[in-house]
Amino acid sequence: MKKIYFLFALAVTAFTANATIRTVNNGSVGAGQYTSVQVAVDASAVGDTIYIHGSQTSYGDVTLNKRLVLMGAGHHVTGTQFNFPTLLSNIFLSQGNSTTLPTGSTIKGINFSAIYGSGGSLAVNNITLERNYISNVYTLGTGWIVRNNFISGISVGNFKNTIISNNIISAMSSSDKPSVIITNNIFLNFGYIDSVSYATITNNIFIEPAPAGYYRGGQNTWNKNIFIYADPANYKTFPLSGNTGVGNLNTVDAQFTTTIPLNITLEEATKHDWALLATSVGFKYGTDGTDVGIHGGSYPSPNSSGATNIPQITSMDLQNSVLPQNGTLNIEFKAKGQQ
Repeated sequence: MKKIYFLFALAVTAFTANATIRTVNNGSVGAGQYTSVQVAVDASAVGDTIYIHGSQTSYGDVTLNKRLVLMGAGHHVTGTQFNFPTLLSNIFLSQGNSTTLPTGSTIKGINFSAIYGSGGSLAVNNITLERNYISNVYTLGTGWIVRNNFISGISVGNFKNTIISNNIISAMSSSDKPSVIITNNIFLNFGYIDSVSYATITNNIFIEPAPAGYYRGGQNTWNKNIFIYADPANYKTFPLSGNTGVGNLNTVDAQFTTTIPLNITLEEATKHDWALLATSVGFKYGTDGTDVGIHGGSYPSPNSSGATNIPQITSMDLQNSVLPQNGTLNIEFKAKGQQ
């Protein structure tokens, strides 16, 4: 932990003077330039960044019609002063005007319900979703990067150049492009990959996977995935007929560093680190020599809280309880930098 005192606030002030960064806070603790995310979005120019404070209250729906960075405090925050997550309802990506598309936007550290298209049918490309907790993801164009998230369901929508990496996922569907990569994810109990063809599926862990009928699709390449079962009699043969691949393993124990129930829910999954023991069959077993699962590959999981890689205040204390007229208020800030 880094201890950062009042100079921390001064450093942030100096930084924001040279960049267009807006802050939003709808809570009673702390302050921001705005209380509404949508108002901050509407006031922003292409390329701006919006920091959305953690709060006890959801900021509601938001529609993006330009390239922006939305950065929250995290989805299951721990270790900060109040542990408030950043909550949104739905994120809509405008598809109605080619001059105001949100192509290239980044959304990080937010707990929200779903991401949809809005107001048209134009493709929205190159969206990055990172460190979020999301019920449903519907990709709307090529070049999407979805990594280090907790996701209930994701539909690729048959778009190409999609990377789904280092997530905790319940289900995935709808992909028919060979440029789709599904790597280093953990699929929870009854998880499946349905109506997916031509994809590269590597280094994932499937916990009690759904029956083979939920894995429709063919000509996928399955390499070095691990399938965990409570009962060896339930083992399924991967890759399924019509697919290729090598090194896929069935096991009754992935040997995580903590005991994780096989019927775990997505919400409960945020309480675990999901790291593998050195004795695990998946330890350094991946196609790139790193671990199978979310701690391997190019984007190993930084945390399970969704905290973004900016300093966050862990405490703020007044050092003098009585302030005389024209006196100096002494404030001690403590903060920590995330990975």
